[in-house]
Amino acid sequence: MKIEFNILANATDSITQAIALIAWRDEPDDARRLKQAVVAMAHGVELLLKERLRRVHPVLIWENVDKFPSLSARTVTVDAALNRLVRIGGLQFLKDDTELIASLRDTRNAIEHYAWTTTKAEADRIVGQALEFALHFAKTELSYDFFGFGTHKDGTLEDLLDSNSHFADAFQDRDRKFVRETDESKILCDYCHSLAVHPTTGACKLCGHWNDVGGDDLPF
Repeated sequence: MKIEFNILANATDSITQAIALIAWRDEPDDARRLKQAVVAMAHGVELLLKERLRRVHPVLIWENVDKFPSLSARTVTVDAALNRLVRIGGLQFLKDDTELIASLRDTRNAIEHYAWTTTKAEADRIVGQALEFALHFAKTELSYDFFGFGTHKDGTLEDLLDSNSHFADAFQDRDRKFVRETDESKILCDYCHSLAVHPTTGACKLCGHWNDVGGDDLPF
Protein backbone atom coordinates (compact mmCIF):
# COMPACT_ATOMS: atom_id res chain seq x y z
CA MET A 1 0.00 0.00 0.00
CA LYS A 2 1.32 3.42 -0.98
CA ILE A 3 0.83 6.20 1.58
CA GLU A 4 1.06 9.69 0.14
CA PHE A 5 0.04 13.12 1.39
CA ASN A 6 0.36 16.24 -0.73
CA ILE A 7 0.12 19.65 0.93
CA LEU A 8 -3.65 19.94 0.56
CA ALA A 9 -4.27 16.40 1.79
CA ASN A 10 -1.99 17.02 4.75
CA ALA A 11 -3.85 20.25 5.56
CA THR A 12 -7.30 18.71 5.31
CA ASP A 13 -6.21 15.76 7.43
CA SER A 14 -5.30 18.11 10.30
CA ILE A 15 -8.47 20.18 9.91
CA THR A 16 -10.59 17.03 9.75
CA GLN A 17 -9.02 15.96 13.04
CA ALA A 18 -10.00 19.31 14.58
CA ILE A 19 -13.54 19.00 13.20
CA ALA A 20 -13.91 15.59 14.83
CA LEU A 21 -12.62 16.91 18.16
CA ILE A 22 -15.08 19.81 18.11
CA ALA A 23 -18.19 18.17 16.66
CA TRP A 24 -18.00 14.68 18.11
CA ARG A 25 -15.93 15.18 21.29
CA ASP A 26 -14.41 11.68 21.21
CA GLU A 27 -11.73 12.94 23.62
CA PRO A 28 -13.54 13.30 26.99
CA ASP A 29 -10.91 15.55 28.60
CA ASP A 30 -11.69 19.12 27.48
CA ALA A 31 -8.16 20.38 28.10
CA ARG A 32 -6.54 17.70 25.93
CA ARG A 33 -9.30 17.90 23.31
CA LEU A 34 -9.01 21.66 22.86
CA LYS A 35 -5.20 21.65 22.92
CA GLN A 36 -5.16 19.02 20.18
CA ALA A 37 -7.75 20.98 18.19
CA VAL A 38 -5.75 24.23 18.39
CA VAL A 39 -2.53 22.54 17.25
CA ALA A 40 -4.35 20.72 14.44
CA MET A 41 -6.00 23.94 13.25
CA ALA A 42 -2.72 25.89 13.32
CA HIS A 43 -1.02 23.16 11.29
CA GLY A 44 -3.93 22.96 8.85
CA VAL A 45 -4.16 26.71 8.28
CA GLU A 46 -0.40 26.99 7.69
CA LEU A 47 -0.56 24.24 5.06
CA LEU A 48 -3.60 25.75 3.34
CA LEU A 49 -1.63 28.98 2.90
CA LYS A 50 1.38 27.07 1.56
CA GLU A 51 -0.80 25.12 -0.88
CA ARG A 52 -2.26 28.36 -2.22
CA LEU A 53 1.26 29.75 -2.53
CA ARG A 54 2.37 26.61 -4.37
CA ARG A 55 -0.39 27.22 -6.90
CA VAL A 56 1.04 30.67 -7.58
CA HIS A 57 4.42 28.98 -8.18
CA PRO A 58 5.92 25.89 -6.49
CA VAL A 59 9.24 27.59 -5.82
CA LEU A 60 7.56 30.16 -3.57
CA ILE A 61 6.97 27.76 -0.70
CA TRP A 62 10.73 27.54 -0.09
CA GLU A 63 12.24 30.14 2.22
CA ASN A 64 15.29 30.32 -0.05
CA VAL A 65 13.99 29.86 -3.58
CA ASP A 66 17.47 28.92 -4.81
CA LYS A 67 17.25 25.69 -2.79
CA PHE A 68 14.05 24.50 -4.47
CA PRO A 69 13.14 21.62 -4.36
CA SER A 70 15.44 20.30 -1.62
CA LEU A 71 13.56 18.66 1.24
CA SER A 72 16.44 19.53 3.56
CA ALA A 73 15.77 23.25 3.02
CA ARG A 74 13.17 25.14 5.04
CA THR A 75 9.78 26.11 3.69
CA VAL A 76 8.36 29.57 4.35
CA THR A 77 6.96 30.69 7.67
CA VAL A 78 3.31 31.63 8.02
CA ASP A 79 4.25 35.33 7.91
CA ALA A 80 6.29 34.88 4.73
CA ALA A 81 3.52 32.85 3.10
CA LEU A 82 0.99 35.61 3.80
CA ASN A 83 3.36 38.27 2.51
CA ARG A 84 4.08 36.40 -0.72
CA LEU A 85 0.43 35.60 -1.31
CA VAL A 86 -0.38 39.31 -1.10
CA ARG A 87 2.65 40.77 -2.89
CA ILE A 88 3.15 38.10 -5.55
CA GLY A 89 -0.12 36.20 -5.68
CA GLY A 90 -2.36 39.26 -5.53
CA LEU A 91 -4.58 37.86 -2.77
CA GLN A 92 -6.34 40.13 -0.31
CA PHE A 93 -6.87 39.20 3.33
CA LEU A 94 -9.22 40.85 5.77
CA LYS A 95 -7.44 42.45 8.70
CA ASP A 96 -9.33 40.18 11.09
CA ASP A 97 -8.04 37.14 9.23
CA THR A 98 -4.38 38.20 9.23
CA GLU A 99 -4.56 38.91 12.95
CA LEU A 100 -6.23 35.55 13.56
CA ILE A 101 -3.50 33.71 11.61
CA ALA A 102 -0.74 35.48 13.54
CA SER A 103 -2.40 34.77 16.88
CA LEU A 104 -2.94 31.13 15.95
CA ARG A 105 0.76 30.83 15.07
CA ASP A 106 1.80 32.32 18.42
CA THR A 107 -0.54 30.05 20.36
CA ARG A 108 0.74 26.95 18.58
CA ASN A 109 4.33 27.98 19.32
CA ALA A 110 3.48 28.41 22.99
CA ILE A 111 1.85 24.99 23.16
CA GLU A 112 4.63 23.16 21.32
CA HIS A 113 7.71 24.96 22.62
CA TYR A 114 6.93 26.55 25.97
CA ALA A 115 3.80 26.60 28.08
CA TRP A 116 0.18 27.52 27.52
CA THR A 117 -2.38 28.72 30.03
CA THR A 118 -5.92 29.40 28.89
CA THR A 119 -9.59 28.90 29.69
CA LYS A 120 -12.09 26.67 27.95
CA ALA A 121 -13.93 29.76 26.65
CA GLU A 122 -10.76 31.17 25.12
CA ALA A 123 -9.73 27.84 23.58
CA ASP A 124 -13.22 27.43 22.10
CA ARG A 125 -12.94 30.90 20.58
CA ILE A 126 -9.52 30.19 19.03
CA VAL A 127 -10.62 26.91 17.50
CA GLY A 128 -13.99 28.18 16.30
CA GLN A 129 -12.64 31.28 14.58
CA ALA A 130 -9.69 29.41 13.07
CA LEU A 131 -11.96 26.71 11.70
CA GLU A 132 -14.29 29.23 10.08
CA PHE A 133 -11.34 30.91 8.33
CA ALA A 134 -9.92 27.56 7.18
CA LEU A 135 -13.22 26.38 5.70
CA HIS A 136 -13.73 29.72 3.95
CA PHE A 137 -10.18 29.87 2.57
CA ALA A 138 -10.23 26.25 1.41
CA LYS A 139 -13.48 26.77 -0.47
CA THR A 140 -12.77 30.17 -2.05
CA GLU A 141 -9.04 29.87 -2.77
CA LEU A 142 -8.48 26.13 -3.21
CA SER A 143 -11.91 24.96 -4.44
CA TYR A 144 -12.10 22.44 -1.62
CA ASP A 145 -15.40 22.16 0.21
CA PHE A 146 -15.24 20.11 3.41
CA PHE A 147 -19.02 19.79 3.42
CA GLY A 148 -19.56 19.36 -0.31
CA PHE A 149 -17.27 16.70 -1.70
CA GLY A 150 -14.95 16.65 1.31
CA THR A 151 -14.96 14.33 4.28
CA HIS A 152 -18.13 15.50 6.04
CA LYS A 153 -21.50 15.50 4.29
CA ASP A 154 -23.66 14.01 7.02
CA GLY A 155 -24.78 16.89 9.21
CA THR A 156 -21.37 17.54 10.74
CA LEU A 157 -21.62 21.23 9.85
CA GLU A 158 -24.78 21.49 11.93
CA ASP A 159 -23.00 19.68 14.78
CA LEU A 160 -20.17 22.23 14.60
CA LEU A 161 -22.57 25.16 14.63
CA ASP A 162 -24.26 23.71 17.70
CA SER A 163 -21.01 22.77 19.46
CA ASN A 164 -19.05 26.00 19.11
CA SER A 165 -20.81 29.38 19.27
CA HIS A 166 -17.67 31.22 18.14
CA PHE A 167 -17.57 29.15 14.96
CA ALA A 168 -21.29 29.79 14.43
CA ASP A 169 -20.87 33.55 14.90
CA ALA A 170 -17.86 33.75 12.57
CA PHE A 171 -19.59 31.54 10.01
CA GLN A 172 -22.64 33.81 9.93
CA ASP A 173 -20.61 37.02 10.07
CA ARG A 174 -18.23 36.34 7.15
CA ASP A 175 -20.14 38.37 4.55
CA ARG A 176 -20.80 41.28 6.92
CA LYS A 177 -17.14 41.29 7.94
CA PHE A 178 -16.10 41.58 4.30
CA VAL A 179 -18.41 44.54 3.74
CA ARG A 180 -17.13 46.28 6.88
CA GLU A 181 -13.45 45.88 6.08
CA THR A 182 -13.43 46.45 2.33
CA ASP A 183 -14.48 49.62 0.58
CA GLU A 184 -13.54 48.20 -2.80
CA SER A 185 -14.92 45.39 -4.90
CA LYS A 186 -12.48 42.86 -6.33
CA ILE A 187 -11.94 43.32 -10.06
CA LEU A 188 -9.71 41.13 -12.21
CA CYS A 189 -6.75 42.87 -13.85
CA ASP A 190 -6.62 42.51 -17.65
CA TYR A 191 -2.82 42.47 -17.52
CA CYS A 192 -1.66 40.34 -14.57
CA HIS A 193 -5.02 38.61 -13.91
CA SER A 194 -4.96 39.38 -10.18
CA LEU A 195 -7.99 40.51 -8.17
CA ALA A 196 -6.35 43.81 -7.29
CA VAL A 197 -8.01 46.50 -9.43
CA HIS A 198 -9.51 49.61 -7.85
CA PRO A 199 -13.14 49.80 -9.03
CA THR A 200 -13.05 53.56 -9.62
CA THR A 201 -9.60 54.31 -11.05
CA GLY A 202 -9.01 50.92 -12.66
CA ALA A 203 -5.43 50.93 -11.34
CA CYS A 204 -4.05 47.51 -10.37
CA LYS A 205 -2.32 47.48 -6.99
CA LEU A 206 -0.15 44.55 -8.04
CA CYS A 207 1.22 45.36 -11.50
CA GLY A 208 0.40 49.08 -11.78
CA HIS A 209 -1.53 48.84 -15.06
CA TRP A 210 -4.72 50.84 -15.43
CA ASN A 211 -7.78 48.92 -16.54
CA ASP A 212 -10.93 50.17 -18.22
CA VAL A 213 -13.60 49.69 -15.55
CA GLY A 214 -16.03 52.40 -16.62
CA GLY A 215 -17.48 50.96 -19.77
CA ASP A 216 -17.49 53.17 -22.86
CA ASP A 217 -15.04 56.08 -22.94
CA LEU A 218 -16.65 59.45 -22.30
CA PRO A 219 -15.52 62.69 -23.98
CA PHE A 220 -13.81 65.32 -21.82
